[in-house]
Amino acid sequence: MQLLQLLFKKSFSMIDWKSTAIQTADIHCHIIPFVDDGAEDYEDAENLIREEYSQGVRVIVLTAHYRNGAFDTPINKVAKKYKDLKKWISTTDMSDMVLLLSREYHCDERLEALLDGYSSGQEEIVFENKRYVPKEEIVPFGKHKCILLEFSSNKMQDSEFEIFIKKASQAGLIPIVAHVERYPAVQDRPTIVYRMKKHGALVQVNCESLLSKAKTKECEIAQGLVRHKMVDLISSDCHDLENRPPKMKKCYLFLKKKYGVSTADELMRNKAISLIYGEEVGNCKELVLNVRNKA
Repeated sequence: MQLLQLLFKKSFSMIDWKSTAIQTADIHCHIIPFVDDGAEDYEDAENLIREEYSQGVRVIVLTAHYRNGAFDTPINKVAKKYKDLKKWISTTDMSDMVLLLSREYHCDERLEALLDGYSSGQEEIVFENKRYVPKEEIVPFGKHKCILLEFSSNKMQDSEFEIFIKKASQAGLIPIVAHVERYPAVQDRPTIVYRMKKHGALVQVNCESLLSKAKTKECEIAQGLVRHKMVDLISSDCHDLENRPPKMKKCYLFLKKKYGVSTADELMRNKAISLIYGEEVGNCKELVLNVRNKA
């Protein structure tokens, strides 16, 4: 845990907000190699980061999957790959890119046990005959201690939303519901998102959903939620360059044209930056300078 805290503290660097390039923050992606269904190796990871940078992204939260029985990569291995990427990026012409580490937590029984242990300050828990250290397995990002929560895209869930949002909040964390437009319950009753937010959750949707030309149910829900101001963050959820590439620039321009520059800035930069650096701001340039002066 101390290693992760040290890496987090070193992640803050001055971002050149004066640049004419689009400046955004991506808080949901699968770029760390060898740990989930995202980047397969370092070359893939580096190419994804270069692509994000070329699209104007300057802050990336690397959110490796964490799902019992599917994605179980030990946190020390995830942290090692993250540290390798940070070391690599410092040698490139992208040294102003900020990389942060977290996870995308699937809301299952193991996560419930970990959140309970984290909240009560337990040094260790046992789940399915395996020992876990909650303070190591739960890796929030930003000064507001945010975590990304993933629910089932196949099951019609309802009470699960409230249960996990409340447990995360009680643990002193800010829950962010990942790609909310995917969930059958939300597609059936979009108003359920009001309940999520009432219980303290922030809501994230994917660029791909907003930009879909097929006008899928996910696209309909995502655009409807943005239109009704129910979305807090828009992210890439990128996994690779072929099938699930980052589309941050294209999405920003879409939002800017359809809803205005203030909406595009808020959903793709300002909210994320305020969560990470710990202040509510409208001008990210001032925020970054303030943080640097405080360091």
